[in-house]
Amino acid sequence: MAMSIIQTKATKECFLCRFEKNIENTKNLEKHHFMHGTANRRLAERWGLWGYLCKKHHTEGPEAVHNNREKDFFLQQVAQGRFEKLYGHEKWMEIFGKNYIF
Repeated sequence: MAMSIIQTKATKECFLCRFEKNIENTKNLEKHHFMHGTANRRLAERWGLWGYLCKKHHTEGPEAVHNNREKDFFLQQVAQGRFEKLYGHEKWMEIFGKNYIF
């Protein structure tokens, strides 16, 4: 497993709590692969495209990425953006084959 390129801080915190409200939430965290599906989950693990989410943002309720397509898509865009800063767009397309940033 590669280190996350999404969250590089030593402190584990919910990515969306920090992004949306600028608060540090370190409770009830779960690992989330920003790219998912059978093949993409393995690739996300290999390339560090994962981060931590609290249960509210991960699996519980309407704001959870597993229940909210817009938030899920946003995290895929974040993953692509961070990956491309390090490796470029061509490498992204070679590995993931889909553009999430329009």
